[in-house]
Amino acid sequence: MPSVAFEPRVVPDPPVWPQSVVTVVGNPRAGSRTAAAAASVAELLSSELGTPYRLDELVDLVTFAPAIFQGDAAREEERAALESAVELVSSASLVVVATPVYKGSYTGLLKSFLDVLRPEALAGAVVVPVTVSAAPSHKLLADQHLRPVLAELGASVPVPGVILEERELEDLQVVLAGWIRQNAGIVQATTIALQPIAEPTPGR
Repeated sequence: MPSVAFEPRVVPDPPVWPQSVVTVVGNPRAGSRTAAAAASVAELLSSELGTPYRLDELVDLVTFAPAIFQGDAAREEERAALESAVELVSSASLVVVATPVYKGSYTGLLKSFLDVLRPEALAGAVVVPVTVSAAPSHKLLADQHLRPVLAELGASVPVPGVILEERELEDLQVVLAGWIRQNAGIVQATTIALQPIAEPTPGR
């Protein structure tokens, strides 16, 4: 069931377009099929939404995992990469969050990164979950467990996640085409609706 944390924000200087589309991958293996699937979702979705949406970099959490788990004990470059990722994700308008199904849920790597984010870090952002499972019996579990955490961080999750089985990765473009047709319009409308509202100019 889609969950939505929806509250328009009033700010002095609302951001201008284009809007940043950021991809976060929580697979503990570098160069994973989860990362490839997430990149495809972000690319196709950005293309469907059009020019105002700028596809930003892919954040592969495994590349700076020591900073997530060890904090100040990690190397300086890993801590800097974590800080950059937190800033990138916190300022995005659309975030694709991908994870394999691991022991019936999403990965500890992704959970630990989400724990690093400040409260309401995803307020004003639309998040699209992407999960990859090895077996049909497990395919919904990670999505179900992930949504409450995203909502707690203020994210809006207005559409069904991209729920994939490993066997579907061979024909990923075909699988994603149907999801894009059904959900891109809702993602776009929600993203626009969540844009900050400028403070009214005081009357003279």
